Amino acid sequence: MHYFALNERSGSHWRRAMHPADTRTAILETSARLYADLGYSAVSMRDVASAMGMTPANLYHHFKNKDDLVRETVAHVFAEKTEPIAEMLEAESRDADRLDLFIDHFVRLLTGDRVFFRLLVRELVDGDEGRLDDLAHTVLERPFRLVSGLADIRQPEEERFLATVSMIGVILGHALLAPLLPHLPGGHAGFADPTSIANHISAALRHAAASDLETK
Repeated sequence: MHYFALNERSGSHWRRAMHPADTRTAILETSARLYADLGYSAVSMRDVASAMGMTPANLYHHFKNKDDLVRETVAHVFAEKTEPIAEMLEAESRDADRLDLFIDHFVRLLTGDRVFFRLLVRELVDGDEGRLDDLAHTVLERPFRLVSGLADIRQPEEERFLATVSMIGVILGHALLAPLLPHLPGGHAGFADPTSIANHISAALRHAAASDLETK
């Protein structure tokens, strides 16, 4: 596996030159690629150490065990990739405008960043209670509140919550199915384009919100 020879060209000089904080970040980014492609159970601490060109003992100097490395890796990826989302959600603009910006950015992140998307899916499928809680707070909490704000405030809280889940599910579902769209009856490659997906989702959510208000 080519990952496990990632830094052969760099050698020991590369390892000596790196600041400890840089080494830690490099470990997190390397392990993120490995976990995204191979899965948590298929990647050992020795595999990560080999990919980094360091000894297992050196890796354990930075992370006490595999659970610690997995948790820190997921937190690192999600925090780094969602920082722009947090900034746009805190901008002073209309909720509808912020929602459009969020949808466009999130769709591009999901369809364009393989590591982020695969780790997100792995966490949804295999994440333990603690990591799922981290995922909810670091990735989805602020977008969830924004989308929830578009729901009819006259709805009971439970219905508003479920409506918001449905909206978020539309975004994740489109990103998940994007590679399949050209192969479905009536589908073509243009339907998998991030801009097309984002525009369709924004229009669909606005239409759903407007229809809901009209029926109340």
